[in-house]
Amino acid sequence: MTLLNIADMLADILKFDDVYAGNLDGNKTRSIGVYSSKQTTNKHICLGGKDQTKTNYKPISILIHWTNNPTDCERRSEEIAATLSDLRNYAIDGKVIKFLQVNTPQNVGKDDKGICEYVIEATVIYEREE
Repeated sequence: MTLLNIADMLADILKFDDVYAGNLDGNKTRSIGVYSSKQTTNKHICLGGKDQTKTNYKPISILIHWTNNPTDCERRSEEIAATLSDLRNYAIDGKVIKFLQVNTPQNVGKDDKGICEYVIEATVIYEREE
C-alpha cells in the first residue's frame, strides 16, 4: 500500500481532484496532502505467525489545506474524518483497504499565505498480500 494508492482513494471517495501523495500544492486555496505519519506502530503479527496475519497497518497524516476561513477548514476536516471513519472494504489497485482508524482533526494554524490547515492522523488497515 503506497501513499499514491491512498491519495487516489481519497480523491475518489471525496470527489476532489487536488489530492497529493507526499506533498501539497500550496498555491491552491484548497488541496489535500497525504504523508507517511511520524507516529510509529509496532509490527502486527498474529498468533500462529505471518501466515495467520491477514492485515497490514500504515500510519498516515492527511493535511487539509482549505481556504482562509478557519470555520470552513474545520468543517471540511471533520467531514473528511467522518467519511474515512465510515469507509469499509475499499478496493484499489488490487488491494483492499479494510478500514481506517481515524483520530480527531487537529488545527495546525495557517500557512505563510494565510490558508488554514488541519491534520488528520489515521492508520490504514489493509489486506496483506499473500
